[in-house]
Amino acid sequence: MFAETVDHRVLRSAAVLEALATRGLQLVLAVRPGDNDPLPVLAAAREAGVCVAVWPMLGDADGRWASSANASRFADHARRHLAALERAGYPPDELCLDLEPPLAVMRRAIDRGAMLGRVGGERARCAFELERLIADAAAHGVPTWGTVVPLILADERQTPSWQRLLGTPVDALSLRRVSVMLYTSMMVGYSRGALRRRDAEYLLAAAALRARERFGARASVALGAVGRGALGDEATYLDTDELRTDVAIARAAGIEDLALFELAGALARPRWQEWLDALVEPSATSPVTRASRRARLVWWTSAAVSRLAGVGR
Repeated sequence: MFAETVDHRVLRSAAVLEALATRGLQLVLAVRPGDNDPLPVLAAAREAGVCVAVWPMLGDADGRWASSANASRFADHARRHLAALERAGYPPDELCLDLEPPLAVMRRAIDRGAMLGRVGGERARCAFELERLIADAAAHGVPTWGTVVPLILADERQTPSWQRLLGTPVDALSLRRVSVMLYTSMMVGYSRGALRRRDAEYLLAAAALRARERFGARASVALGAVGRGALGDEATYLDTDELRTDVAIARAAGIEDLALFELAGALARPRWQEWLDALVEPSATSPVTRASRRARLVWWTSAAVSRLAGVGR
């Protein structure tokens, strides 16, 4: 369960930790410069039996998420928090690397209704810095998994064009799991009416199958959104039935490791525990996803860009 904007006092409350613990859910805790010290949350979660993944982020001006534009700064930021938590005796159970283009790049693409463009920086250096961070975390018993942009699924194995364009290496990193962000509510919301709910369901099904094919047992899917995050205008689920359907679709594709974005949105709704239940208890009926011309066009366009970007390399 991603927790990006939840007050730390709420996160370490008995009600929230008990709800996570009884459902066997991991807390994915965002840690940004200037945030509250994550140590009290780690300590309370450990006592409650809740697994915690630390989810480092930079300031918005520095890109927020890990990419070739900020890899060295990002790795240093994550390393400082890991070292501080270990010194205090509360190392996290896992480290989550959020591999996305800088926030400003994402914002421009959304505002212009355009596909994401090339991210600058040294790509080889980015992979080196992030892999070194993963190795440092592993040396202290902390495994690392990553959450990634779905466009990388349009790449062929031998030509990781989208990874290069977006400055987000995936294949080069020794990640325990690769969680692809397949947020159906945002697919519909940001398409400005071009995609409908049934189109998003088809994209989720196709992408989940592709993730399983690409990453095998390491494949994971992040579902959403329940609440808004860094972009501030993310479209959210209408109700828990939509989430239950998405869970069933992902599991039908062979994906068992699922995440939900984000806890703040669930807590803001009545009977917030029902959102946690929906994540662990999918729809009782088998999902039926219908072929969608609009969704197929999205996929074909993404694959075409990947192939063209790989020409001549």
